[in-house]
Amino acid sequence: MTSIHDYDKVLVPTEPKDTNDPPRFAQPVETTKDAFVIELRKFFNRANISSSRLVEIPTIRKYDVSTNPNDGSLETAVKLIQKFPDLDENLPLIAVLGSTGRNLPMGISGQYVASVAKFTSVTGANTEPFALSDGDTIQVRTTDKDKTSRVSTILLRGSRFQNIAQATVDEIIQEITFQALYIRGYNNNGQLDISYGGPLTHCVTGDVEIIGGTASALTALGFTVGQKAEYVNSTPYNRYHQATYIDIAIEVAAEDYNIRTELTDLVWSFFTFYMDSRDYTFLGRGGFDETISNEIYQVIIKPDPSMAGEQEVPRPNDEKDKIFVNRINIPVTTIQYVDRAVLVPGTTDPLYLDSSKLEYDDTIPEKN
Repeated sequence: MTSIHDYDKVLVPTEPKDTNDPPRFAQPVETTKDAFVIELRKFFNRANISSSRLVEIPTIRKYDVSTNPNDGSLETAVKLIQKFPDLDENLPLIAVLGSTGRNLPMGISGQYVASVAKFTSVTGANTEPFALSDGDTIQVRTTDKDKTSRVSTILLRGSRFQNIAQATVDEIIQEITFQALYIRGYNNNGQLDISYGGPLTHCVTGDVEIIGGTASALTALGFTVGQKAEYVNSTPYNRYHQATYIDIAIEVAAEDYNIRTELTDLVWSFFTFYMDSRDYTFLGRGGFDETISNEIYQVIIKPDPSMAGEQEVPRPNDEKDKIFVNRINIPVTTIQYVDRAVLVPGTTDPLYLDSSKLEYDDTIPEKN
């Protein structure tokens, strides 16, 4: 029997629609609603729908929930349609709302999680596109904390690129990910970052160095032989977290009873079945790309969503013309993380305890 798990897609970041306005720490509700909207839009991908079916594809947006105590269970989204019937309604509609929430302590020791460090990396000086050639190579040496060195050779095949003479950073990163066991590639605003760390590395304490490869390829990328980043020169961080339990309400509104039912079933199945391939979790980009700061989060979907029940909402001045509505309540836990650099007080120097510089002080009293 085959599993519904698609293992190469379990760890996938949620890409923000606007990279100039990404999720930020201390915005748990907005971060969660944004993730829901982005992932639902991917699920209802308009690009893969025939033109005859586009009328059934929903508009997916986020809304705020009304705080008026006189409002019933159908808040902001449907009420906007009721109050402004002449506006472009873009029905059918899937409205993502954050209804209730509470703080969720994850332990007894406060918000501190652990001391962490970033992977060391070297960055090419040039920006994409890159003039590469079929058969070019990049050789990188990594050295772990036990002083064990390994050489990774990345072979760039022309058949793997749309146009290798104008190669993009993401295409090169794809090759590094496909071939390398001890290094990773990142897109640093169009420049290539090569960092220590890969499927067979188990910690961040390692050095990375460019040691060779095709000269023209290194020149195109902006690397030089001997370019190196050492772990002892990296900055340590303290990581803190904020965890929030949130009830996400999803309102499905349509002008047709059958479309409302079909969309409700699809949304329900997305969160109860298809999200198994993602371990019922949305992940921020910061956990995949260390050049992206302040975007480390997890949105964990709980296994007990519920339906509020189908309703019919009359339009103003026309009792016969109705909006068919259903609501799905999905409980989630959103955990956001933030890293704070640990520096020598009054300086920008990283604070490390260097065992080679420790001195014994015999004036300190010892316990007998």
